[in-house]
Amino acid sequence: MKAIWMLVVSAMIGCDQGPESARSLIARPSVDVTYERARAALRASDVPQLVWGATPFVSNSTSVAEQFQPMVDLVASRLGVPMTVRAGGSYQDIEAMLLAGDIDIAIMSPYAYVQAKAKQPGIRVFGSPVSNGTESYGAYILTREDAGIETLADLRGRPFAFVGSRSTSGWLYPASRLLDDGIDPTKDIQGTFYGSHSRVIAAIASGEVAAGATYDGALAAGRGSIDGARDLRVLARTRRIPRDAYVVRAGFPEGAIAGLAAALVSVSNQRAEGRAALARLQDINGFVATDDSAYKPVREIEDVVQSLIGVGGGRLPQLNEPATEAPAGADRPGFPAARE
Repeated sequence: MKAIWMLVVSAMIGCDQGPESARSLIARPSVDVTYERARAALRASDVPQLVWGATPFVSNSTSVAEQFQPMVDLVASRLGVPMTVRAGGSYQDIEAMLLAGDIDIAIMSPYAYVQAKAKQPGIRVFGSPVSNGTESYGAYILTREDAGIETLADLRGRPFAFVGSRSTSGWLYPASRLLDDGIDPTKDIQGTFYGSHSRVIAAIASGEVAAGATYDGALAAGRGSIDGARDLRVLARTRRIPRDAYVVRAGFPEGAIAGLAAALVSVSNQRAEGRAALARLQDINGFVATDDSAYKPVREIEDVVQSLIGVGGGRLPQLNEPATEAPAGADRPGFPAARE
């Protein structure tokens, strides 16, 4: 593990050294010293324990806490500080808890983080997961094999399933891809926010919509759990997306961020204890330290999309409300229903 840690730290030397750089913060000669400094900073700020707000990957909020607690427990044991997990009812709920200071750490989708950062510049991203060996993931526009749709132009006037207005892979990046082909996602198609990736996939598979947007991991899981999902094909791919942001609240003790980042990065499937801690988190292999600059592409795409569809000032698009009933096969236990 020490060798892996040294490689991570070495890779971070020479990166941007701005005030938000978690990379520079953890590039210290001794991890033990970094942990002790973090504990001292938390004691000085009278923070006896840390509360994580977990993004709802599944439809049952209790399962959310159960999914993340083993990983959080391992981080806590590294840092030597008690930590608990609080499940939010939605992405908006996680954002509200973070901005109110009700949680110390939030796990946020890239776009949700960008939006929260615009509201409260004092929040800080310090880490991000690595999944399937990469620090980014892909989003798809899907259709049924028998839908008679060959190009994005064929979607004009047809019903289309998005996830939600805060979704990176279920709204922002697919909207950008549609705009690349001259299709306004708010006017040229009949868009609806379905609220979760599993609902989107089920709506496409059932023929309720002509096409929809989701991410690669959800498609892989859906093909094994949702009726008809194996008959879906990729109509278009978006640009690659940076993975979820692990964020501390505004006012979090400055001296503790480096230790928290170091503890998170130490969790990896390269060791048995790491594999056990990550077993419930699907395809996460480990974590990397990161900073705000990693999410610059998300901001750039947001600016382009908002300018092209005439939504500015950080306002979100208004489409149809999420479906009140989940299509058949959606939100089954264990499916990554709400990742954004």
